[in-house]
Amino acid sequence: MHTIEIDSSIGSSGIRGDDAEQPFLNVDGIAGSSLRATPAGLAVYKGGLQRHNPGGPRRWTYDQLRELRLDAYGSVGVIRATVATTGGALPLLLLEPHQIAAARRTLEVIWNLMAPADGVKTA
Repeated sequence: MHTIEIDSSIGSSGIRGDDAEQPFLNVDGIAGSSLRATPAGLAVYKGGLQRHNPGGPRRWTYDQLRELRLDAYGSVGVIRATVATTGGALPLLLLEPHQIAAARRTLEVIWNLMAPADGVKTA
């Protein structure tokens, strides 16, 4: 079994304001969780709604993340990011089998948003 190094050294960023709260892309995940792309970066919501998250969503600016990818583990999908400062993997969202196709299409758009932040198009 392949072990993936998980990077816990990077916490959420302090994105605040309208750009952080106005998503223009949304990826639904397991149990109502979601990954939202905003002009300022990515946010992960547990349970999908901020009111159910006392601590609020976890957020990252595009320049904090080097790569975003969708991996399959059996029937479950995992959206993971590579942290720019350490190169470690950061799991962001788990997907049910029926959510994977829509997530893949949405991630293509998010990759294009990330490209200007790191100067490289990810695949």
